[in-house]
Amino acid sequence: MRRSAMLSSLLAAVLAVPAITASSAAAGPEPSAPSAVPADLLPVASGPASGARKVILDADMGELNDDAVTMFMLAKSPRIDLLGVTVVSGNTWVEEGTAYALRQLEIAGRPEVPVAAGAGEPLMPGRQERLTAENALYGTAPWTGAFESPRPPSYDRLAKAPYGGYPRTRPVRATAVEFIVEQVRKHPHQITFIEAGPATNLALAVRSHPEIVPLLKEVIYMGGAFDKPGNITPAAEFNWWFDPEAARIAVRTPFAKQTVLPDDAAVGVKYTRKEYEAVVAGPSTPVTRMFKDLQGPEFAKDPAHFTYVWDALTAAVLLDPSLAVGPEERYVDVDATFGPDYGRSIGYRLDEFAAPRNPVGTRKATVVTRIDAGRFWPLYTGLLRRP
Repeated sequence: MRRSAMLSSLLAAVLAVPAITASSAAAGPEPSAPSAVPADLLPVASGPASGARKVILDADMGELNDDAVTMFMLAKSPRIDLLGVTVVSGNTWVEEGTAYALRQLEIAGRPEVPVAAGAGEPLMPGRQERLTAENALYGTAPWTGAFESPRPPSYDRLAKAPYGGYPRTRPVRATAVEFIVEQVRKHPHQITFIEAGPATNLALAVRSHPEIVPLLKEVIYMGGAFDKPGNITPAAEFNWWFDPEAARIAVRTPFAKQTVLPDDAAVGVKYTRKEYEAVVAGPSTPVTRMFKDLQGPEFAKDPAHFTYVWDALTAAVLLDPSLAVGPEERYVDVDATFGPDYGRSIGYRLDEFAAPRNPVGTRKATVVTRIDAGRFWPLYTGLLRRP
């Protein structure tokens, strides 16, 4: 499909689909049903505890990237009822992300968790083609995610098979938007929506079905850079840079509660060899073996290698809100005007811009710019080492 027609076609498809039933949202093709899952893929851990928080994770999934680790944390916690994972293009194309989500849920022992494929392109037509013009404005972006490789034809026809081979489970028949809408209707005022990727699926869901907005309990974003430069351009962090129009729609939506974990918080939590060794020091599990196989060579080659955990902070703050150091209420917006500030996050402080002086269209959000790293790591390693 031509990218210039992507938004209108996707919106038309969403609006044309009748309301789906709970059974159609939860059940994909026959191999996805729990009864058809091979015995070696059945969950090894007990299900969520009574009163567990209901969560939908929206992610631009990679292989053991920050989205994958976030999913592992949620899938392993008995305090989380992971209703499903919806996939969006960003770090990877949606077809790649769908395969990685399915395969890694198998690895985590949670193949029954539904995976729904979503938006394959940002809302703005021609987003990828405009990268040349963007680079001319402020230099070449160091990372453009999915745009760095051709888009695969299907989740089971990638350029390279996922770690351990293609998943035996399949995505549900519902699109990400359909799945989100159905789950929110089914569980009103109970769902925390974690937006760990570009906000394209979320924007399409709330624009096509605005009735779900007051029914969401909370939206938690990993996105933006408020008091520091962006990590992709001087202005923008990756998730909100990939689809600024969607990020703007999302943060301007009147959700009951919004929490933002921006790059400001992420750069204060470094993942080093020490943290890697803490994860793999426990009993051998499919998850810890994946860490050894994929990350072990990196640290063996360069013991000083480090990265950030980014999206994992969303799961951590949901599980333990006290990890947020000095959270601040701000009126949040995203600059979606093409130019040097394209994708910039804006957070107006209440001491100067409290309502009714907040800029038109902005919505209040809790912005977390610092994390208690000392207390974060035991939670992180404990969940990832969990059987």
